[in-house]
Amino acid sequence: MAKKLVAVIDVGSLTARLKIFEIGSKGKPKEIEAVRKFTGLGTRSYSSGVIQPAQVEELCRCLKMFDEKCKEYGVARVFCVATSAFRDASNAEVVIEKVRTRTGFKIKVLDNSMERYYQTIAVQAIYPDFAKIISDGTMILDIGSGSIQASVYDKSEFLFSQNLLLGSLRISGMLSDLQSKTTHYDEVLQEFVAQDLDDYHAMEPKGIIYKNLIAFSGEMGYIKKLADKDSMNSVTLTKEEFLKVYNYLLKMRPSDLTLKDNIPSMIAPLLLPTALIVKNMLEYTGVDMIYMPHASLSDGIIYYYCVNSQGLKTEISPDSYLISAARHIAKRYRSSKKHIEYVEKAALLFFDETKKISGLGNRDRLLLQIAVILHEIGKFVHSRNHSDAAYSIIKNTNLMGLDHDEVNMLAMIVRLYPRNKPYDSYYYSILPPDQKVIVSKLASILKIADALDASHKEKGKKIQCRIKDNEFVITCDASEDMSFEKWAFENRSVMFEDVMGIKPVLKTRREG
Repeated sequence: MAKKLVAVIDVGSLTARLKIFEIGSKGKPKEIEAVRKFTGLGTRSYSSGVIQPAQVEELCRCLKMFDEKCKEYGVARVFCVATSAFRDASNAEVVIEKVRTRTGFKIKVLDNSMERYYQTIAVQAIYPDFAKIISDGTMILDIGSGSIQASVYDKSEFLFSQNLLLGSLRISGMLSDLQSKTTHYDEVLQEFVAQDLDDYHAMEPKGIIYKNLIAFSGEMGYIKKLADKDSMNSVTLTKEEFLKVYNYLLKMRPSDLTLKDNIPSMIAPLLLPTALIVKNMLEYTGVDMIYMPHASLSDGIIYYYCVNSQGLKTEISPDSYLISAARHIAKRYRSSKKHIEYVEKAALLFFDETKKISGLGNRDRLLLQIAVILHEIGKFVHSRNHSDAAYSIIKNTNLMGLDHDEVNMLAMIVRLYPRNKPYDSYYYSILPPDQKVIVSKLASILKIADALDASHKEKGKKIQCRIKDNEFVITCDASEDMSFEKWAFENRSVMFEDVMGIKPVLKTRREG
């Protein structure tokens, strides 16, 4: 049987990378080819706000070269993605279409959330003992060209993640004019970085005792090289080894790094901002060693593809991070844990039983689960209009692992589920048709699941459900009177019947 080859093209701020993977019999990917070409898209897009015509031409030449390489190998599928250089460019849509017509590649611009999610998956794939590492306080520091993402784990759970506009290329570009105007550039750089990091520390969960710091970036290979480590492999640096490199960078000009250490001229100005960010987090966490994985966005994308489409088994499900983060958000907004667990169990049971008639998939099931976990967070802000408050919270929360459309649908599900006339919402009316269908079906499931625990007393036990004679029959044992729940269920079941085409019926059995 012919081996399946899949390629990932990552159009970054400085370079475009092609990686070709061979998918094994158990779904595990193996890298067989890697090509990188400097394009410098972000060097101007961050300052000018647009991708320049000359850069588009260079990108098209690069992608045509990658296309030839893919054809040479007989690649079956190609994922072509772009990150912050395109996200920040006002002419991104025009450039994407121009690239498509000239090369045949349709570039997908990743949200920051999905970019960091894939990077985390790549790190997990590199370290077989990742589950053991995050059993202690761990910070993962993903330093991109346009921003950084700091994610926190403890007791084997994902707790918190925050994005900061402190990417190495963005910092270098914004402060480049100051370098020639001051003899204390390193101090100015430190002040610039420190102000945003202070804001991050104010939001970060308290009481975490850090044991591990995992840091990676596109420039980290050159920092490994300056530390006399293998730049193409995952390494660890002691605090002393890293500070030696940091102090060296403080004394060297970018041009000297290029001449003396053979570091590309486009990369050299980025090393000090990168090292400074790591140094700040190293001091903050108080750890004595830094993990520096040889991880890339392409690795995360291919592993995600293999887990979801090729049967690859992993010790930790990628979706578990998102679920864990949602639970901590609910805890932060003091949602009732018992109520959430009750409604979650019921809603997922209803989803699974109606899957054949709903046409919904596994990703939709995950959206429903997150919506259930977050459906009452707005009560912390406003008890009466809590669904509106929850909508705003969700829209402004960094949920690593959901793209922009999914976050919007999630917020809409939570906003609509308690309403008697959900279709009257302006925000619902502007959803694309396919998203309206998903939101309607998931909100209808949440409505009846929440109605079963309208009193928040978990009265109904041993919930079961089945489809019979065009009815969705839900049965449960009741140790207490469930008149309130029955009333709530009857009032909230109209939407379910409307979108699913079957009538939900609640039947209770008196315990004892």
